[in-house]
Amino acid sequence: MTINDRFKELRKALGLSQEEFGNKIGLSKSGISNIESGARNVTDKHIKLVCSEFPVNEEWLKTGEGEMEKQDSPDTLNQMVDRYGLPRSAYVMIEKFINLPPEGRSAVLNYFHEIDIAISESDNEIGNIPKTPDELEKKFPPVDPEREESDAG
Repeated sequence: MTINDRFKELRKALGLSQEEFGNKIGLSKSGISNIESGARNVTDKHIKLVCSEFPVNEEWLKTGEGEMEKQDSPDTLNQMVDRYGLPRSAYVMIEKFINLPPEGRSAVLNYFHEIDIAISESDNEIGNIPKTPDELEKKFPPVDPEREESDAG
């Protein structure tokens, strides 16, 4: 399997069209099509863009070695659980949510949004639950560990 084949396999595993995948990494639909067909080579820049946008193992993308999905360090999640004093069940729920494909995360967020609407209609509003992963990230932006360390010092 070539790197171009792995590029296509990754896109399909993410459940994205060529256009959607290209939009995420700054390439046109035809650019993605050319890469997948082998008419265009995958560059180091493409690899960096893909690996920064998606949870993909760079080594797998380059060589086919290892697993497709990048395994996040459990340390980050453990730090978050410790920081907020969350129970083990919260760790499991967060881990499962993070490891869902994008459409799965959207389905979960849509489910909670429907609950929010139902509760709001009964005058027991619980707040504005984000409807998409992007809205969730805007409401709760990722923490920059380097900035946290400098703030603590």
